[in-house]
Amino acid sequence: MPDKKRNCRFLTWCVISRNGNSTMSSAPITKAVILAAGMGSGLRERSGELPKPLCPVAQVPLLVRVVSTLRLAGVREVVVVVGCQGDEIRDAMAERSNLGVKVTFVENSRYRAKNGVSLLAAAEHIDGECLLSMADHLYSPDLVRRLVQADVPYGHCALGVDYNIERCFDIDDATKVGVRDGLIADIHKELVSYDALDTGVFRIGPKLIDELRRINDADGDCSLSDGVKALARRGEFHACDVGDARWIDVDTAPAAERAEAMIRLFGETLGEVIGSGAPRPSLEAEAMEMFAPTWVRAAKPYNEDHFAVANERDDVARMMSNESAFTPSARVLRAMLDAATGANLYPTSGRDLKRRLAAREGLEPSSVMLGAGSTELIDVIIRTFVSAGEEVVVSVPTFSMYEARTRVVGGIPVLVPMDEDHEHAVNDIIRAITERTKVIFLCTPNNPTGSNIPEGELRRLLALGLPTVIDEAYYELGSAGSLGHLVSEYPNAILLRTFSKAFGLAGLRLGYALGNQVVIELLSRVKVPWNVPSITQAAAIAALDDTDEFESRVESLKARRDDLAIRLSKISGITAKSTDGNFVLVDVTAAPLPAGALVTELLEREGVLIRSLAAHHATRNFVRVTIGTTEQNSRCVSAFRRVLDRRAARSAPHHAYVALSSDAE
Repeated sequence: MPDKKRNCRFLTWCVISRNGNSTMSSAPITKAVILAAGMGSGLRERSGELPKPLCPVAQVPLLVRVVSTLRLAGVREVVVVVGCQGDEIRDAMAERSNLGVKVTFVENSRYRAKNGVSLLAAAEHIDGECLLSMADHLYSPDLVRRLVQADVPYGHCALGVDYNIERCFDIDDATKVGVRDGLIADIHKELVSYDALDTGVFRIGPKLIDELRRINDADGDCSLSDGVKALARRGEFHACDVGDARWIDVDTAPAAERAEAMIRLFGETLGEVIGSGAPRPSLEAEAMEMFAPTWVRAAKPYNEDHFAVANERDDVARMMSNESAFTPSARVLRAMLDAATGANLYPTSGRDLKRRLAAREGLEPSSVMLGAGSTELIDVIIRTFVSAGEEVVVSVPTFSMYEARTRVVGGIPVLVPMDEDHEHAVNDIIRAITERTKVIFLCTPNNPTGSNIPEGELRRLLALGLPTVIDEAYYELGSAGSLGHLVSEYPNAILLRTFSKAFGLAGLRLGYALGNQVVIELLSRVKVPWNVPSITQAAAIAALDDTDEFESRVESLKARRDDLAIRLSKISGITAKSTDGNFVLVDVTAAPLPAGALVTELLEREGVLIRSLAAHHATRNFVRVTIGTTEQNSRCVSAFRRVLDRRAARSAPHHAYVALSSDAE
C-alpha cells in the first residue's frame, strides 16, 4: 500500500500561471476525450462484426454508456477518437439524438499503433484541462467527480486509481500502478510490485500532449503509459484515489458479463457510493444470474417432473426410472434404525464400507471413494479433470448426466453415436479424441440399450491413457461380470457402481468409485466431506451382508425382465429387447404412436409411467420400461395393448400431446 496519501489529499503546490500569478486550476472541467479507435479483439466472440465501442452491455453500447456517465459528471463536450470501423461508430452514434452532450469525432488512421497515437489525433482539442476515458471502461459518475475535485496543481495531470486490488475482476489484464507520496511512480500491466490499479479515467492537459509528441517523434509510436511515466519522472502526474466508486474494464466477454451483472445489481450508474446523496437502486433477484458463467446460465436444471407425477398419483405404476421394485429387507431396515440413533453426529468417511467394497474386488480401501449416488461421483470426476472449453467424449445413447454435468463446468460434450446394433463404436470414439479431450465416459451395461462393451475394446480405449470412466451401475444384473480387475492394470480406469439398482437403495443415495489410489486421492480433493450419511452407510453394509436375499431378488428380477420383453414383443408394432439392466428397451418405430405420445397416453389413460429416450440421443423411436413387480409388469403389457389398439382403430390423426421430459436415469 502507498503512504496513506488517500482520497486525493495532495499538497497545494503553487505555480506561476501563464499570466504570472501563483494559482491553481479551479474552473470546472466540461470536456472529455474518449479513445475508441482500437481493434477490440477481446470482445469479438461477443460483439461479432460490431466494433468494440458498439458492443452492447445490458443492451446499451459501451461508448453510449461512457458518454452518459461523463454527462452525469458534468461533461458537456465529448471528443471521440475513432479508427477501426470508424464510420460505423459515427453512424451508430448519429442515430442517438438524446446523448445530452456535443459530440465531435476525430479520425486516427494509425489505429493499429499504440493508444498514445489516438490521443495525439485529438491534440488540437486539448487546449486546457480535460478528462480522458477509454471507450471500454465503465465506471460510476462518482469516480469522475472525485478526479475533477482533486487538488491538482495547474498544468499537472492525474489518474484515477483503485487501491482495492482484491475487487478487480481480471487482475492479469489490469494496468498496475506504483504510487509514491501521492504521485505515480510507475505504470504497466506487468508490474510485479504495485499499489493500485488504473481505472482508465484521466485528468489531462497540454503537457501530456507535448510529451507524447516528443516520444512519437523519437520512436515513431507512443503509448499513454509512456507519456504518464515521462511526466511522473518530473513529479507532474498524480494518483487520485477513487475510493469506493465502482468501475470495470470491459475488455473480454467474461468482463462484459460481469459488467451486466453490476448494472443489474447496482443500477445504470453502477451505484453512487455511500454519502454521495444518490438513492440506492433497488436490488433485483434476477441480477444474481448474471454473476454466473455463461455455461451455468445456459444449463437446464434436472427435470424431476416424472417423480412428482408418480408421487402425486397413488394409482401410477412407477416404471420410468430404473428403480428396484423390492423394498429394503428387514436386515437393512434394522441397520438404518440403529444408525438413526446417532444422527446427531457427523458421519464417518465410511472406512468400514470401503473395506468391504474393496475386498470384493481384491483392492485396497484407498482405491474406493463413496458418493451420494454415482451421479455425485460423475460430477466430481468432471470437475476434477475438465475446464471450460475442454472436451468429454460420450458414447450415445446413454445416461444423460455425463453430458449435463460436462456442460455445467463449461466443458464440451463430444457425442459419438453407437452403431446400428447399439454397440459402442470404438473406432469412432478413438477418432473423436483430440488434444482437448480430458475424459471418456462409457456405460456398460449401457443405459438405455442394455448392451455391454467387450473387455478387449475397453482395453483399446484404456491404452490411450485418458481418464476413462466405466459406469457399471447395472453390472450385478448382467452376465458379463465385474471389470474391477482393470483398475489394477490401468491407472486411468475409473469404475462407477451404485446401490440404487440391484440393491434397491435409490432413495438412500449411495454410489462408489473404484480407481488407482492416486486417482482416488485426486478426486477426494474435489469431493465435499460428510457426503454419505451414517444411515446410508449402515444400510449398505447390511445389504452386503444380506447375501441370500440379494441373490434371490436379482434372479427374480432377471426372470421378470426376460418375461416382460417376450410379452411386449407379442404386441403388434413394437419390438422389446431384454437387457443386462433392470429395464427393457422397446422400439416403437412401427407403432401407431410416436414415443412421446405413447408415454403420455400410457400415463393419462392407464396410469403407467415409462420413459421416452429422446434425451439419451436415441436414433430411433424408443421407450424404456423399468422392471416392476409381477403385477406391475402385467398391468404394463395390458396398458400397451389397449393404448395401441385404440390408436390403431382410429382413422383420424392422433391429438396433440405434451411429452414428459426425459433427462433421467
